[in-house]
Amino acid sequence: MARKKKGHPRNDHRVGGSRKERLPRVALLIETSNEYGRRLLLGIRDYVREHEAWSFQLGEQARGQTVPSWLSKWKGDGIIGRIDDSSIEEAIRAVGVPVVNVSASGYGLVFPTVISDSEAIARAAADHLLECGFTQFGYCGDPRFEWSKSHEKHFVQYLEDQGFSCHRFAGTKSAARHWGRALEELIAWVTHLPKPIGVMACYDLRGQQLLVACREAGIHVPDQLAVIGQHNDETICEFCDPPLSSVIPNPRLAGYLAASLLDRMLKGERVPGGVYRVPPIGVAARRSTDVVAVPDEDV
Repeated sequence: MARKKKGHPRNDHRVGGSRKERLPRVALLIETSNEYGRRLLLGIRDYVREHEAWSFQLGEQARGQTVPSWLSKWKGDGIIGRIDDSSIEEAIRAVGVPVVNVSASGYGLVFPTVISDSEAIARAAADHLLECGFTQFGYCGDPRFEWSKSHEKHFVQYLEDQGFSCHRFAGTKSAARHWGRALEELIAWVTHLPKPIGVMACYDLRGQQLLVACREAGIHVPDQLAVIGQHNDETICEFCDPPLSSVIPNPRLAGYLAASLLDRMLKGERVPGGVYRVPPIGVAARRSTDVVAVPDEDV
C-alpha cells in the first residue's frame, strides 16, 4: 500500500497544483498621515505590481512616531523605512535584515537612502519667485529638521548666485513644538521683513503657519508677501488662505526606486549605502504667489 505523502512545509503553499515559495515579508515603516508618505507607499506598490509580490507589514503611522512595539519580534526579510532618529535606526539595525531608508533626516545613511533632491527643490521654489518679479526673498524653516536646513542652504546659495540676498527665519526648537509660541515668532519676523518679498517655506505646514502669521500681522498675501511651500500636500495647500503654491516632489518615484533597491538586496545582491536623490516634478502655482511684484505700492 502506497505511503501517504507528508504535508507541504509551512512556508509553501499550492497554487494550481504546483508548489510556490512564501512571499518575501517586508515591513514598511512609513507614515500614512501625510501626502508624501502615502505617495512613497504608492511607489512601492507600483514596483511590486510590476515584479514579484511581497507580503507587507504596514500599520497606521504618524510623523515622528516611536519604534513600533512589534518590530523586535518581527520575523521578516526586509524593511523600507523613514529613519528619523537614532532610536529607530538602532531598532532597525538590530533586526538584521536588508534595509532601505527613505528619510532625509540625516540618520540611517549607512543604508541605501532614497530622498528628494533638496537642491533641485530649492531651485524650483526660487525660480518661481523670481518669475513673479521678486527681488527680495526670505526662507522660513523649522529648526527641528535637517532637511529644512538643507533646503535653506541651497535656496540661499542659489539666490546669491543670482545676485540676491535672503532673510532667514531660524526660530527655536522649543517654540516650533508649540503653535502659540511659534506664531508669535513668525509674526515678529514677517512684520520686520522688507516688502514686497517672496518667501519659501520649508514644507507646506510651515507655509500654512506663515500665512496665518501674515493675516494676524495685517500683511497682504501675495501683494506684500508671497509664499511657496514644498511637498504639495493638496489637503493642506487648499485649506490655506489663500491656497498655497508648492513645489511638487516625486515621492512615488522615490518609493519605486527604494523598492527596486530592496528587491536587489533580497535577491542577494550587495547594494552599498549611499544617497539616491529624486528631482521634483515642478511647481503647483496657487493664489499665494499669484502676483507680479513691483516695488511701487501705487502701481
